Amino acid sequence: MQKNLNHSRWSKVSKTARITLLVLLASVVLYYIWTRGFVYFRFSSEVYTDYFWWRASWLLLHVICGIIATLIGSLQFIPQLRAKNPVMHRNLGKVYLGCVIVSTFVSFYLVSTSELGIVYAVGLTMLGVVWLGSSGMAWLAIRNRNIEMHREWMIKSYVLTLSFVCFRFVEDLLTKAGISSFVERKVLMSWASWAIPFFITEVVLQLRKLIRKKSPLTEVNSF
Repeated sequence: MQKNLNHSRWSKVSKTARITLLVLLASVVLYYIWTRGFVYFRFSSEVYTDYFWWRASWLLLHVICGIIATLIGSLQFIPQLRAKNPVMHRNLGKVYLGCVIVSTFVSFYLVSTSELGIVYAVGLTMLGVVWLGSSGMAWLAIRNRNIEMHREWMIKSYVLTLSFVCFRFVEDLLTKAGISSFVERKVLMSWASWAIPFFITEVVLQLRKLIRKKSPLTEVNSF
């Protein structure tokens, strides 16, 4: 009885923590979409600056696809949507994958015309490769009816989708703290904004598997 009561309390605390974390994450994501995404819908040289103005249409396409992928991706993790409307879930998944493909290849062009150096360019190119690869693996997994693998790869893909939020958020913190130069911050975040979150996500996913495998043994040994 006491064990069930403790488990129930822990479940409530865990659920509350997850909801709180999701609300905070959603707030940050929406903030950066509004301040760093929608601003590019004002199609002018003042908004795009001389650095992007001659590539403005490419950047706008990249931003549009990124925003759609971010918003759709969040909906795909709602259990009720998957259970009650699987057709919508599949169709939204196709749109998400299409946006990832377009956004990735547009980013390759933008990076190839960047003036911030080879390390910056390679960092963002690898982000595109891993983002496309993760999304592709999620698609292959569901095509082969492997729901667990599909879910894991979709989580990884969406973490990479949110890399722009991590990029801007940490860059803003570094800028306010006066750490490093403009170029150094850009180069750092071209790698750190996706590689670190991707690694942390993989660790968490693997730990969950270990805990699930360990639980039955723990219950048996407790008798």
